[in-house]
Amino acid sequence: MKLLREPLLHFLTIGAVLFGVYQFSDAGDEPASDEIIVSAGQIRSIAAIFSQTWQRPPNAKELDALVDEHIRDEVLYRQGVAMGLDKDDTVIRRRIRQKMEFVADMTADVEPTEAELKAFVAEHPEWFRSEARFSFEQVYFPAGVPNAERLNHVLRDLNAGTVDASSVGSPLMVGTDFRDVSRSAVAKTFGDDFAMGIDRSAPGGWSGPVTSAYGTHLVRVTGRVDAREPPVEEVRDAARREWLHARKVVANEALYQRLRSTYVVKIDAIPPGALEERRAEVAP
Repeated sequence: MKLLREPLLHFLTIGAVLFGVYQFSDAGDEPASDEIIVSAGQIRSIAAIFSQTWQRPPNAKELDALVDEHIRDEVLYRQGVAMGLDKDDTVIRRRIRQKMEFVADMTADVEPTEAELKAFVAEHPEWFRSEARFSFEQVYFPAGVPNAERLNHVLRDLNAGTVDASSVGSPLMVGTDFRDVSRSAVAKTFGDDFAMGIDRSAPGGWSGPVTSAYGTHLVRVTGRVDAREPPVEEVRDAARREWLHARKVVANEALYQRLRSTYVVKIDAIPPGALEERRAEVAP
């Protein structure tokens, strides 16, 4: 049922379970504030963390030291809380927020159906559209060399086959021959103007001039694969990741709005000129 997949319902359910566990634990024998109990389960958890880190179980001496460190943490943590050191601490506030958002993430941790994946891909085609890819050759000329008339003459000779591409132009460190390169990679290497010129060039003959960050080029596109919107089967893993991420964003926002609605929020007006004063303080 669709209701069972709603993030807010999941959050409320998990919250109720956590609250119930908390209430149940309070109903039992609660240790005194000056009593620290290190349970067998905690010791196993401490040993497991050590094993994951060092790829071996701790020996007896190491385990004793780890338990002592756990007790030290607990003693200093309790004392710090008793002294109010957790108040107005940005790091602690951020960590608690992360834990709350993790609870919201748990509500969104469900697998999408096939219909949901297809609808999601159809709704965001730009996220999954494959890039155009090109194979091409280029001949490079530094800016202003040769002049436009000479450049057109070289272009005619290249297309007529009366001159070899390797015998004209100047060397360029990025290379002259490119195979199956994405459009974004072309733009990164040569610039957007060059990528647009390649995009407009029909495969086969030499064309140009095309400008780049380096200078002027004549280009010959030898292969082209146009951008396309692939079927869900080809992008299933990526679509699933994006679907889950989007769902977690919705779940976190639902949690926040639900909790915020229980508060009355008052924001003082910013005094006139306060921002200008602050800018003056930080100005070099």
